[in-house]
Amino acid sequence: MQIFVLRHGQAEPQQTTDEARNLTERGRAEVFSNIARSSVDLRELKEIWSSSLTRAQQTAHIVRDILSAQGSDILIKTTDLIAPESEPSILFESLQKANLPSVLLASHQPFVGKFLDLLCGKPLGTYSMDTSSLALVECEIVAAGCGELRWLRHVHGQ
Repeated sequence: MQIFVLRHGQAEPQQTTDEARNLTERGRAEVFSNIARSSVDLRELKEIWSSSLTRAQQTAHIVRDILSAQGSDILIKTTDLIAPESEPSILFESLQKANLPSVLLASHQPFVGKFLDLLCGKPLGTYSMDTSSLALVECEIVAAGCGELRWLRHVHGQ
């Protein structure tokens, strides 16, 4: 299974609730840039799983729009399993049961960093995910220590 992990783009400061924060124009542009340069790697993607928070939903829609323009048919599934404070190990079973060749997770810190570290069997804090960062992990079994990080792309090439 290929698991793409995408941290949402830069979001506006909190105005009302954290859940309602929108992407900034810069955030939209950075997501677009990183997905556009990675679109060849995403060509087989059929599902995006997104947290319910506005900025993750907006990020997921940018991904879908880019890939749809290239002829892909992408489903966005909203799940609280990838909310900022969710426990990554709980997601493993759902991913394994989904039996998808690939999936993209549009989520947040600290979830994305913890998920990558746990799946790849690394100490917490190993993989840093900036806003709009995109990673690819491959695994046959979705479980702690069973993933192999293929690449991690930051917007600014860090």
